[in-house]
Amino acid sequence: MEIAVISQNELEAQGLKWVMESHMNGVSVSFSKDAPADCLVVDMDMWTDDLEKELTQRNIPWVGLSSDRTFMTAYRALKGKAADLLFRPFDPLLLIKQLQQIRFQLRNEKTSEGSLKQTLLRYEDFFDAEVLTPAVTFAAFVLPDKAGYPLLSKQLKNYPFHKGAEIFAFSDFVLAAFLTDDEQACIEESRMFYESWKRESREDLSIFVNANRQLRLKDYYQGTRDMTSLIFYEGYDITVIEYEPIGWQPLDPFLTPVEQREWIEMLERKDTRAIHAWMQHEFLYYSRPYPDPEMIRVRLTSVLAQARRYMKSVHLQDEQWEQRYHEIFEVIVKDPVVYKIAQSTLNFIVNVVSAAVKHAESGESPASEEIRALMEANYWNPDWNLSACAEQLRMNKSTLSRRFQKQSGRKFSDLLMQIRIREANRLMKETDIPLDEVARLSGFGNASYFSAVYKKREKLTPSQYRQGELHLVD
Repeated sequence: MEIAVISQNELEAQGLKWVMESHMNGVSVSFSKDAPADCLVVDMDMWTDDLEKELTQRNIPWVGLSSDRTFMTAYRALKGKAADLLFRPFDPLLLIKQLQQIRFQLRNEKTSEGSLKQTLLRYEDFFDAEVLTPAVTFAAFVLPDKAGYPLLSKQLKNYPFHKGAEIFAFSDFVLAAFLTDDEQACIEESRMFYESWKRESREDLSIFVNANRQLRLKDYYQGTRDMTSLIFYEGYDITVIEYEPIGWQPLDPFLTPVEQREWIEMLERKDTRAIHAWMQHEFLYYSRPYPDPEMIRVRLTSVLAQARRYMKSVHLQDEQWEQRYHEIFEVIVKDPVVYKIAQSTLNFIVNVVSAAVKHAESGESPASEEIRALMEANYWNPDWNLSACAEQLRMNKSTLSRRFQKQSGRKFSDLLMQIRIREANRLMKETDIPLDEVARLSGFGNASYFSAVYKKREKLTPSQYRQGELHLVD
């Protein structure tokens, strides 16, 4: 694209040249009104009848710049059919955005009828099996809350992507069609937008750049949509480039007879520790290729069915329990991230077991048993503490602390920390996940706090434990 800058200020002209060439690929900027150009940037403070005549004769799109905020300036721009008029001082990115739109329009005008190449895409093109994929790269932008999509779409449309991008808002993601087949450049620009988004919004954002281009636009679009399903396993706040199509690992979602018997025995024994280990093993250690998320949801409902059977056997069938059951069913069916679904399901089952313990025989049980069951279910959450436990049990936290210590002979905080250390040891021994992930999964929140607490209580560092060094540390 050839752009001519007509300005009486040489310094400003050089600055505009730098901005345009650094923000737009394939742009060449000159400073002569007689130079061949696809577009003009005109300093309207040097307006003359000759300049007006020149613009009329050339009949190409132009953008006006002015320091004179008067009706006459606006009238001249309107009469001369300017694409836009910017008053100094102006945001250079607004100029870039307008120039990109002019370039899109010029491409569209130069394209032969019936060809999609280098034209503006339309929503209907994504569902037409006959449309071929042009030189574009798709990126899907996904939010946890659909209510944020109007704002996300607006910010994407206003963002000055160097390569240029067309934005399409769908019900469960926003699609950016970058006007280039350079996937690496697209991932870099996507990350730049991500940083801009995080500065202005606290909401998580996942971005999937689809480098697995397909011949048909419909197939390329569908492959990009499929990639958003990875959020089920990998969560939000990620920016990735995908080179391969999504292929799901086969999985029988239903519990086998052996697994059903295992669940019956764990529930009848009220073994919350075994239940927690089973759930964690089944739903927290996936790696690629992943199973189809819908199969995982079915498997979780199979687990929930075992809890439902147990609820009936221990007579937990009042209206409150029915409501809780239906709520967790909705979580399994609709929530987007598997580890959150699994944790919610686990919490529900542990609460069922705790209620069953309470109803056994006399209908009451020592408070320490119920509290320990809740610890086993919630230790992974660094924000879960004595206050949170008391709120769950609808007790005063001082009363809960005193009763627990009297019945168990231990402080609430000591036992909770012991459980977290125990789980951290298991993760370090049985897996090779990084220590910051060990810290997160065992409830410490971050690696530095985990390391400090671990060293104080165990007399060695987490790394030394993982390496099998059991000697004491000074």
